[in-house]
Amino acid sequence: MGTQSKMGKIKLKYEHSFVALSILLIPVLTIIFGTMAPPSEFTFSKIGNHFDARLEFIIWGTVTALLFTFYILHLFKLGAFFNKRARWMVIRSGIFLILTVLIPAVDELWPFLNKLHTICGGIFALTLIISVYYLIRYLRIFNKSLYSLSFFLLMTVVGGSLVLRLIFGNSGIYELFFFISMSIVLFILEILIKKNRQKLQCRIDNLKKNIKQKNGKHNKEISIQRRS
Repeated sequence: MGTQSKMGKIKLKYEHSFVALSILLIPVLTIIFGTMAPPSEFTFSKIGNHFDARLEFIIWGTVTALLFTFYILHLFKLGAFFNKRARWMVIRSGIFLILTVLIPAVDELWPFLNKLHTICGGIFALTLIISVYYLIRYLRIFNKSLYSLSFFLLMTVVGGSLVLRLIFGNSGIYELFFFISMSIVLFILEILIKKNRQKLQCRIDNLKKNIKQKNGKHNKEISIQRRS
């Protein structure tokens, strides 16, 4: 028992370390890649497709997609949020970000692929925002003020990105803001969820209890059917 307990603590420690590292890596990698050229003049796509940084673009997008997916699913687990639609929305966002960096974005050579690249990028952002909103809406059950704060933070990411897009045009500035601020909001969400862990734990316990009761009733029905 003592050995198992120690192993469990070590595993939990490494898991927490990886979670913290994952959300830290997203803004770090984004800043490193997004500033390879002046962000006021070039988007991430232009850096990746016009500055001989194609491989770096693909690596950044793939790693970022996987880290976002992992971290948001971690938040779902932490908050006992088991919505299948939300989970698939998160996975779709990761897939579309990977597709975005894989599809060439050189309008002069491949105009169709360039449009497809833009569409995939838009779907990625939309599905990511919706998946985070699903979690925030769920948190309203436990704490309305928590929902209000979380929703305000999410809208700050969305609104800030749109404002920067209008001010600076199609540049890397609004992209930098989106990825960095979204990472910060997700990290804050984890802190808020942990602070309300007691209420969430009650929900987990109730769900487990309901599952046991349903299984018990199901087993009784099967037993009665067999006897008859």
